[in-house]
Amino acid sequence: MKKLKALPTAKIQNMAVIKQKILIVGVSLCLLLAFVLFLLSQSVTSQKAELTKEGEAIYSPVDGIIFEMLIPKGKNIRKGDALIHFDPAYIRSKAAEIQGYLQLFSENRHNAGTLKQIFKPLLADVFSGITQEIIQLSETEAKKLKELQEIVREHTKAQVAMRRPQSFIDGKPDPELVKKEQDLQKKHEEAEEAYQTASLARAAADKKYRDLTNSLGQPNSILYRYLEEEYNKSLVLQKNEYIYAPFNAVAGIQYVNNGAIVKKDELLMEIHPENAEEWWVLAEFSKNDAKKLKKRELCTVLTEDKEKLTARIFSIEDKQEYALVKLYILNPPQNLKASRFVTVKSK
Repeated sequence: MKKLKALPTAKIQNMAVIKQKILIVGVSLCLLLAFVLFLLSQSVTSQKAELTKEGEAIYSPVDGIIFEMLIPKGKNIRKGDALIHFDPAYIRSKAAEIQGYLQLFSENRHNAGTLKQIFKPLLADVFSGITQEIIQLSETEAKKLKELQEIVREHTKAQVAMRRPQSFIDGKPDPELVKKEQDLQKKHEEAEEAYQTASLARAAADKKYRDLTNSLGQPNSILYRYLEEEYNKSLVLQKNEYIYAPFNAVAGIQYVNNGAIVKKDELLMEIHPENAEEWWVLAEFSKNDAKKLKKRELCTVLTEDKEKLTARIFSIEDKQEYALVKLYILNPPQNLKASRFVTVKSK
């Protein structure tokens, strides 16, 4: 019979410590593995997304009402095919309204004040560019004035400090205080020059606006040119009431429905040239979810037909209320169709 040999007390304690360490390491590895698996299992999902080919957008040439969207999504179209039919009654009334404006202009063109009252609803559009310029220049002027006022205060403090009796060394001003005052004097001059430049730019924009409004009655005024342009566009659309395809293409996403009231330059639909091969996705994510995404990462795109596509993140753009993520589809199938009803999940 084999005899059992008793271990010394110290060895027993060492083995217990080793077992305890092994247990701690094992538990730590399990927790780390669980955490990694948890991270891998986390995915962020888009709030909404659109799948489309690279192509061209169709915008409304005038304000109007959509009578009928003629080409369904995914259908092949030939150059010259009618895409959109505007409500002819609305177009006629719009043309008549602008024609009436032109008549009022002709009757009152020698009275700028009357013209301002008549065309007040239109002036925001007519003068939008110069108005925005004045706003931006006014903000710059106010900023430069604030900077100048802050430097003037600092310069004044430096001048006062330099004149104090304790600021003299052997009957001469402290060299450090003198240098500080001289530096602030230079900054004062630069800030004053920057403010004057901003103020002159804003005043020039104000004068431009006054000149434009005072010349409202002239035949070459911006208002008259605007009215003529709008009227001619309405006449062109009134003749046919349709928007036609500019080239052979495939109909893409439609952004308006029949009966929709649209504004000039509003996006109506997209068309994709027949030779367009790349498929892209524009997806909106919450800002918190977007922080978990990185450029070049792979994502899964789920189409409305429940088809899973693989896409790579091309860009992430931070908007005011969300993040706009652009992805391109890797190896798109031949039967892929444009769709607004897609979902993007990060891998």
